[in-house]
Amino acid sequence: MSSSATPSRSLSPYSFNPELTTSFSYHHDFSHSGSNLTKDDTVHFEKALLHRWKHDQSILCMVASPKRKLLYCGTQNSSIVVIDLITFQKKLEIFTHVGSVLCLHLSECEDLLFSGGSDSLVKVWSIKDVGDSSSYDSSISLIPTHTIYTLIDIGDIFSVVWVGELKTIFFGAQNASLFYIHIDTVTIGSLDDHIKFMPSNRFDRFFDSKGSSPSLDNHFDPQDHSNSNVKLIQVPHENTINYAHNGYLYAIDYITINNPVTATIGNNTAESFKHIIVTAGGDGDIKLWGYTADQTSPSKSTLTLIKSLCDPQIDSIYSFAIHLDSLTIYAGSSNGKVAIWDLATFQLLKIFYIDDNDVYTMTLSPRVNDTTVHNQWLLMGTEEGITKKKVSTNLLEIENGDDKHSCIKVTKNSPCLTLKTFQSDNECYLASAGSDKTVSLWSLETMDKSCVTYNTSNPLNTKSTDLSIVKTKENLLEYLTNEKFQQVLGELISFRSVSKQPDLFMDECRKCANYLTILLKSFGAYKSQLLPVDNGNPIVHAYFKANSRNSQNKDVTRLLWYGHYDVIPASHSTWNTPPFVMTPQDGYLYARGATDNKGPMLVAIFAIAELHAKGELESDVIFLLEGEEESGSWGFQNVVYNNKDVILDGGDKIDWIMLSNSYWLDDVTPCLNYGLRGKLDIQLEVWSDKGDRHSGVDGGVFNEPSMDLVKVLSSLVMGDKILIPGFESVYSADRDLRKHLKEWEKPLYAEISKRVDKVDINELIRKWSLPSLTLHKIEMSGPDNGTVISQKAEADLSIRIVPTQDLEVVKDSFVDYVNECFNNLKTNNFIKVKIMHEAEPWLGNVNNTAYKVLKDCLREEWGVDPIFVREGGSIPSIRFLEKTFNASAIHIPTGQSSDNAHLNNERVRIINLLKSKEIIKKAANRLQKDKPKE
Repeated sequence: MSSSATPSRSLSPYSFNPELTTSFSYHHDFSHSGSNLTKDDTVHFEKALLHRWKHDQSILCMVASPKRKLLYCGTQNSSIVVIDLITFQKKLEIFTHVGSVLCLHLSECEDLLFSGGSDSLVKVWSIKDVGDSSSYDSSISLIPTHTIYTLIDIGDIFSVVWVGELKTIFFGAQNASLFYIHIDTVTIGSLDDHIKFMPSNRFDRFFDSKGSSPSLDNHFDPQDHSNSNVKLIQVPHENTINYAHNGYLYAIDYITINNPVTATIGNNTAESFKHIIVTAGGDGDIKLWGYTADQTSPSKSTLTLIKSLCDPQIDSIYSFAIHLDSLTIYAGSSNGKVAIWDLATFQLLKIFYIDDNDVYTMTLSPRVNDTTVHNQWLLMGTEEGITKKKVSTNLLEIENGDDKHSCIKVTKNSPCLTLKTFQSDNECYLASAGSDKTVSLWSLETMDKSCVTYNTSNPLNTKSTDLSIVKTKENLLEYLTNEKFQQVLGELISFRSVSKQPDLFMDECRKCANYLTILLKSFGAYKSQLLPVDNGNPIVHAYFKANSRNSQNKDVTRLLWYGHYDVIPASHSTWNTPPFVMTPQDGYLYARGATDNKGPMLVAIFAIAELHAKGELESDVIFLLEGEEESGSWGFQNVVYNNKDVILDGGDKIDWIMLSNSYWLDDVTPCLNYGLRGKLDIQLEVWSDKGDRHSGVDGGVFNEPSMDLVKVLSSLVMGDKILIPGFESVYSADRDLRKHLKEWEKPLYAEISKRVDKVDINELIRKWSLPSLTLHKIEMSGPDNGTVISQKAEADLSIRIVPTQDLEVVKDSFVDYVNECFNNLKTNNFIKVKIMHEAEPWLGNVNNTAYKVLKDCLREEWGVDPIFVREGGSIPSIRFLEKTFNASAIHIPTGQSSDNAHLNNERVRIINLLKSKEIIKKAANRLQKDKPKE
């Protein structure tokens, strides 16, 4: 790997500790039967999956760029797909070869990419950064510099490697030949001459690959080169080794001898050659070629066959991996055979089996460093999946086949055509892909530690133990990575903190609250505690004190961040993925609570913890995280009011309230939310002092409770109009509702119309600024048959109110009006109105200092100004917190409109979470203490 300095844009290494990462560490019981494989424990390793992407074609090859945190994937449909390993988004896709991209290679400096395809061409690409490489919005361009071809018909190009010190490309092809070419070879002949002899313009009598077809679709396009700096290079015949193998040349790599005195490859081989090219092919041979460089004329450099490693038991070899520490080559063959060759003696040490399929790909995990004892793994891919085997440097152990080195299945029924391991920020990763059209990213640390026992009896204790090791700010900064964020979010997701079903999940809710308390304390909170709620889930309270140099001896700004850790129910049967197991896919995280509200809540925690760990936190930040928001914030107001002094911790007030608990208006336009409707959850109950009766006996004799209930409900609305007194002033039957907007709001709606496609402004105004009444459910007593007159009938309904209405006035008006309508029925039945939950409407001031600061922060991160939006939903606690702490609230939506909050397959986009973290960090340090006059 390159030793180039890593930019600030970090891949977020996986800091493994078995006591915290209970979701990622499992015990494996080894099988001691005749098979070399253990029992199937692949489900455990699925927990090591960091992300998964889907493509529309098979992925045939890959290379990783730790420096840029990118993954380059060659596809069956002629494109190179570039995946961002920070945001987990597809960064770029370019169509390169005609047909399939069969092999890729990246230079050690990671600035040159080499590709080979079914069009018989090798292409060289210069990789250039576009924009700030440390930004989430940075991009790259792949600029073609060279196209390499041969005059003979070679078919598919299966393997390519670049030796930077030699400036030479080596590649192997379908016609069993080995080719090499110095990149600075002088071009002979005109562009037209080269184009005339390109493979796509020659008839191929033998090979059936795409590049050989004479059809116009496959012709080389001279326009790609005539006005560009792409250099066309023809491989001279003296740089061709015909029939290097008696079969397709599937794999190629090289060994550089840095010190011939200490090198023991093939006895004195190292004394003759500094560079050894290693090839493998369909004849089952591994061949070592010594390269002799001609300094005066690179094109006259030569390859000499040193040794051919072969055995009758081995058929085709599709892949190999060189382990220099032990001087061994692992070769993947047909029918699941893997051969181990000793490079010192050129002996076959052992053959083992992994499954019944051909071993298409293999790679070795990198060592983190030379001073740490760190298991190295051989990863092998077949049609059945990925298998791992611990690499041994002990020749005796290899020969004996000790069970400690048995193969372990990592995945099953997951076709694997290509594997690539890489190291980033001292952590190791594995990328895999195949014919199932998916690319997966794994933590190799998890696989290395996979024999640690998973303590299911008390996972809280295991989590807290790991967090206790974070004793210094330096350790914490190593912990506060983007990948660690996803890991912790996965832990939070796994708590089924469903507040609406306390009989089933109260214990899970309390465990989740406990976990958050430990997390916040470990992240540097000066105080972290639970505030109990009678008959409800506790409130998590934590306090981070400003610690920047500028904040010393200064009356700092005090921020209160509000969020909630409870979620609504989710059914496995209606989701595509398990709702309480976070599933990363295509740049999104799928899980219940991912966007509402565990993801945004955790983003805020990580943002403040990172500032605090760096000694850069300019404000005091108080967290209030409740566990009953989805149930109407039961008990929240009483507990906060009664513990106000505890929450303030001796301070006099809060300057700003911040939260993120809503979504954008679409999927592309960042938003700031300045308004929510209020809500009344109501239950109407009508009953008789008689029991359930039979309609054939008493039908028509008595007033039926269900009919009385229906009559009352019908009195509440007429068409779209709500008939409750007091609603007349906010009801409008006008077709165009914009004239009812206040002057300061009209420009905000105009901006929405300009920037959001297919938006209906009247619809927005109606659901944001006008009240509504909804009937949710009607239930009746008695057996479920068609002859019962129910003794009792109940209806659940809700009223959404707007900021121009007073909650108490609306509530009293509703109760009075329902009782009046019921009395007018002259019935012997009874009615009860129950207000189950209530929430005040909220309207922020978009012209205050905080919204101006947040607007700047969003613009800096997203590159565009946010639009200002309201929402038809309700958050019970916002207006209460404003009044209790005499502070204004700022609402920063994190999710996209397609996040499916409260619905099946809830998700959140990773880039939204990452940018929200940066926005919160900036805002926390920019918000001023002097609160504007409202």
